Amino acid sequence: MKKKLLSLSALGTVFVGNAMAALPADATTAIGDYKTDALAAGGLIMGAGIAIWGLLKLASKMGWR
Repeated sequence: MKKKLLSLSALGTVFVGNAMAALPADATTAIGDYKTDALAAGGLIMGAGIAIWGLLKLASKMGWR
């Protein structure tokens, strides 16, 4: 029983060590580029939504709708 417990704790240490491994430089750069692109896309989507809302609000105030 003690050997099984020790082997499980050693296996857990191996998994934690692998999870904490550093990413390659290319992957880090790609993730950074994705974050920048995703932020820009999100801003454009929000801006388009606000513009559509503003036009609809203007149309309702002017009696077009």
